Amino acid sequence: MSTPDQDILRRWQDALAELRPTQSSQTWETWFQPLSLLRFDGKSLMIGVPSSFFAKQFDDLYLAQLYPLLQSAFGGQVRILYSVPRKQQDTPTDSAESESNISLPAIDPCLNADFTFDNFVRGAANKIAHAIALSIAERPDQYTFNPWFLYGASGVGKTHLVSALGNRYHELFPHKRTLYVPANIFLLQYTDAAKQGKQNDFIHFYQKIDLLIIDDFQEITTAKTQQAFFHIFNHLQQNRRKIVITSDRAPADFEGIEERMLSRLKWGTTTEIERPDIALRKAILQSKIRRAGLSFPRDVINFIAENVSDNVRDLQGSINSILAYSFDESGDITVDLARRCVARIVNITKKELSYDNIVAAVCKYSGIRKSDITGKSRKKEIVAARQLALHIAHKYTAMSFSQLGRAMGGRDHSTVMHACNQVEAHLAADKAFRKSVETLEASIKQ
Repeated sequence: MSTPDQDILRRWQDALAELRPTQSSQTWETWFQPLSLLRFDGKSLMIGVPSSFFAKQFDDLYLAQLYPLLQSAFGGQVRILYSVPRKQQDTPTDSAESESNISLPAIDPCLNADFTFDNFVRGAANKIAHAIALSIAERPDQYTFNPWFLYGASGVGKTHLVSALGNRYHELFPHKRTLYVPANIFLLQYTDAAKQGKQNDFIHFYQKIDLLIIDDFQEITTAKTQQAFFHIFNHLQQNRRKIVITSDRAPADFEGIEERMLSRLKWGTTTEIERPDIALRKAILQSKIRRAGLSFPRDVINFIAENVSDNVRDLQGSINSILAYSFDESGDITVDLARRCVARIVNITKKELSYDNIVAAVCKYSGIRKSDITGKSRKKEIVAARQLALHIAHKYTAMSFSQLGRAMGGRDHSTVMHACNQVEAHLAADKAFRKSVETLEASIKQ
């Protein structure tokens, strides 16, 4: 094996020199002095170590401290391999590397086969996340998004999307080891392993996964479980395995998690799935109803989409409830039936809000007088406030388009319909506007 050139050796030595002051003399002499740089090919660093046991212990306990410095010196995605002298190897091979060609037994990926890209409904709230998931699933040698941290409120489709990713990856690359695991199961597995004194077996199993999907990461709260995941994460990342993590909050919003783990969650790409807007909710409803072989009237679909706004699970629950209750009644699926069924799933405040209260809240929000909103002015900011008031009033009152038009200064129903459509388009295109309107609506409903 050729000796690294002087520039490569200098970068290696500089990285070690920067780490040296942070280590005790005993730790340094035991774990860092025995290291030797054997090769760097532009992507992978081959590090000489005394034994396979030393390599495993160093990888688990100390590489995390050195790795950021090696990233800085040799590139952000540098891969770490270990070389063991022949007499110290468990098997007579030229080198013992962290990436081996040994065939590992197949494992159950624990994926829900019903969650696929084909039945995942795309919209403004999830289109970026969908594109990233597809890229990860279909390009095994692409690590731009690794690790991928996907977050969003409960029920917005995170589990469906990462399961679709896993199913596609497993279908395309069956020789790869894919595993989906909810965080609470990961926690129980580790606790059980710890009781049996098999923590290392637990960690080594997970370190052999090619695509690891951890769902609801916020549930990994104990320090020891976080430490185990830390070692798994480092090993997978260094060996260019794929890591996908979901959570109900962004990494910056985590509490009670070690800073070193938090920093690693931020290494790759962080993406949010937002709550579905009304256009996406309608599309999801239509897709679910069509796949179930059902048919709902358009006004029923519109009613559900307007009132069930938080998550996809409630949309599915509404369909199931309406269908069940329709069997006990006339069999007709009507808005009145939908109203009664949806009220059992979500707290409908729509019919309890008054037009006057909504207009007053919009006036306060926009800083525009009620007389201006209901008047004839065509100033841009006044028109925007007027359209917003009509949109919210249509959403949260029983007033028809015609009734709203008369209340809003004698306008006709087509003007109100246009106003609602304009606001919906703005909500779909502008994330900041959508969040501000959600905040305004929440204040009105309090």
